[in-house]
Amino acid sequence: MLDPRTVANPYVRTLLGVFDAQGVDLRVLLAGLPLDAAMLEDPNGRIAPETLHRIWERALAATGDPLLGLKVAEAAKPATFRAVGLAAMSSASLRDALALMLRCYRLVSESGSLTAESCEGGDVAIVYAEQLARVRLFPQQVEAIVGGILVTARGLAERALRPTAVAFRHRPQGDADAYRRLFGCEVRFDAPAHRLQLAAADLVRRLPQADADLHRVHCELLDRQLADLPRAGSVGAFARQWLAVRASGAMRVEDLARAMGTSVRALQRQLQQEGESWTALVDGARRDALKALLHEGVSLDEAARRLGYHDASSLSRAARRWFGTTPGQWRER
Repeated sequence: MLDPRTVANPYVRTLLGVFDAQGVDLRVLLAGLPLDAAMLEDPNGRIAPETLHRIWERALAATGDPLLGLKVAEAAKPATFRAVGLAAMSSASLRDALALMLRCYRLVSESGSLTAESCEGGDVAIVYAEQLARVRLFPQQVEAIVGGILVTARGLAERALRPTAVAFRHRPQGDADAYRRLFGCEVRFDAPAHRLQLAAADLVRRLPQADADLHRVHCELLDRQLADLPRAGSVGAFARQWLAVRASGAMRVEDLARAMGTSVRALQRQLQQEGESWTALVDGARRDALKALLHEGVSLDEAARRLGYHDASSLSRAARRWFGTTPGQWRER
């Protein structure tokens, strides 16, 4: 069974920024991938982890740098995680900030999960576990995630935090000194789990940007975003999200199947099992796109052009079916 999961655009853009700084030609890097400018520019957009895996694969080949994951980790900052990062910044303590980031990590990526384990002396270990069924993450991807958590924590605390322990399940990808420079401690490899352990004294210290009122506002936004996030593993939910940034007539089931790394037959079979159909999904995407355009005051002729209809009359007939009234009447309401 297909299990579509997604990764948030702001995190993808951070990756691309690092790869660009390493001399990678982004046009070559992204050529032929199921991505377009609209997808990457959408702050709420998300892409398939399979696509991200191919980006990493090409970046590793282009740079020839086995420690590229550590460079990505060094570029992490609270803003990389958008509302999650802002809410974390305004948390009372690093312990509270990390708890919030773990709770909301799905907003950043569904490629894996983050959990917290209590350790002796009050330390807390952040454990990362992969959740992809069809593709394994590169070790560099895992190092970027675990290292990025530490770098983000340092940014939140505005201090040079030093973890009490760091471990990865894979073998070292390069010189041990590079790991020591980033993490500030010895790193264990071939371990049972990917773990980042932080000291109790660092976790309870008040954060410099702590603000209870601001934190409350940011958490309310996070709760809404979590509620709106498509259910993990739902092909129909993934398709709606994918179609949302393709309001033009260029909506092909073949392109969606390619974005998900599967066949058209397997995709349609899964949609059928969920009680969905490609035709209905496209129809709903165009309906929602028309609503947005009418709210913006776009003319019906222009809306027809943007949505790939032959003329305004064709779109008007579709609108009557969707709304039970003309587009003009719907806009007045």
